[in-house]
Amino acid sequence: LLLRLDSFKGELPRPRVLKNARLKSNGDDSAMDPLDELLLPLIDESVRRQVLVRTAEAKGDYEILDELDRVKSRRQIAKENYEIAKDEGKDDLADMWEKEAEFLGTLRADVTQDEGSYSTYMDRDEWYERTRQKISEKNKKRFGSLMDGIE
Repeated sequence: LLLRLDSFKGELPRPRVLKNARLKSNGDDSAMDPLDELLLPLIDESVRRQVLVRTAEAKGDYEILDELDRVKSRRQIAKENYEIAKDEGKDDLADMWEKEAEFLGTLRADVTQDEGSYSTYMDRDEWYERTRQKISEKNKKRFGSLMDGIE
């Protein structure tokens, strides 16, 4: 899988390196698997952040935890608010935060990159997208959909 990706520039670790890393860790979350380290830059930034937080907590590295907490993206904050609302049983609020997280994800040119690590001109403008969606909803109510009446 990794070797097929154009964005992957590197070599895979030898099987013995993977085996030794797994034997050393013995289920310890503080040590990252060599394959995880290769995959980490290629996954969604919010998932990557959760993995880094879990690893830093296991190591007891509070400097990294503070830094990760300080540089949360708006999308990550919306996802965390969704989880909090869902845990508290506030379904309407959870739905609102989930939609907001999805919306913020659609603005990003590449959700695998950290916010600010590339030119923001590649992202969609929030004001434009919100306006476009309002106009689209208004027109859908007025004119319906092309699929209306098709069963």
